[in-house]
Amino acid sequence: MDNPENISLSPGIQPEDSLAEAGKKVWRYQLAEMLSHEEGTRSGEDIEALHDMRVATRRMRAAFDVFGEAFKPKALAPHLKGLRATGRTLGKVRDLDVLLDKAATYLQTLAPDEQHGLDPLIESWQVQREAARLEMLDFLDGEVYTRFREMFSDFLDPQKVKHGSRTVGDLEPFRVKELAPVLIYQHLAAVRAYDSILDTATLAQLHQLRIQFKRFRYTVEYFQEVLNPEGQKVIEDLKHIQDHLGDLNDANVAVNLLKGFFKEFNAKQDRLPAYQRQNSSGVMMYLTYRYNELHQSILAFPETWKWFNRPTLSRNLALAIAGL
Repeated sequence: MDNPENISLSPGIQPEDSLAEAGKKVWRYQLAEMLSHEEGTRSGEDIEALHDMRVATRRMRAAFDVFGEAFKPKALAPHLKGLRATGRTLGKVRDLDVLLDKAATYLQTLAPDEQHGLDPLIESWQVQREAARLEMLDFLDGEVYTRFREMFSDFLDPQKVKHGSRTVGDLEPFRVKELAPVLIYQHLAAVRAYDSILDTATLAQLHQLRIQFKRFRYTVEYFQEVLNPEGQKVIEDLKHIQDHLGDLNDANVAVNLLKGFFKEFNAKQDRLPAYQRQNSSGVMMYLTYRYNELHQSILAFPETWKWFNRPTLSRNLALAIAGL
């Protein structure tokens, strides 16, 4: 994995930093992270390089929600557009990596003579992944990505700290030590708002809750350097909940993709002579497996939500920001 020596170990945020200064530090740090994994993403030898590059783009995008109010909207718009395009392109490949990895794990649970049942599905996903990878390489070599890198790097130049920042009034809070607690608790409130609908929540709403948890966790992480040690405990708790919702969402996405594949595959089979048809029972068994995985994740989530709402997390969060 690439790890250039010029990448700092942390963004270097200080309590006295303005929100704009802190935002640029976070973006510089994550941009360096993204670029450090670009070579590995291009080579494709380690799929984790692509994963890490995509995570860096996600963290940068999420930071726009946290630090965006410190900048003029027009100053941020082109950079956010470039990040979205980059994230979408990387995501197409990464999502297929996850699907193929999950399928490979499932195959290991089967007897050797049953493992070929998923061959049509895996072949289809591999073809899609190769096409998405070629598209990704074209994008990384293209003008849109090159221009995004250049413009964003220029915007984040340490010599241009105030570039794009909006004007702040004399008595308006603008420093990290004043705004970090507010921003963190705003994200806590956004998550807890789901408590009123959790008993009737749809899968789409649980997906949105997952996104809110991710934003909450990222916000705590952005300010972790200026928080007390309890901040790390909060991050670990949020990651646990986020992982649960992530597994649930992955299973739901897989189920929908499998349903679509199964329908299309059988439609093609129906046009073949009877003795040329392939057995689709292996795909159906895998669909059933992922359906069950989804159902079990749904049934288990109320306990995870109850665990999230325990007093310990609230106390750790309060202690984390107490030093600001």
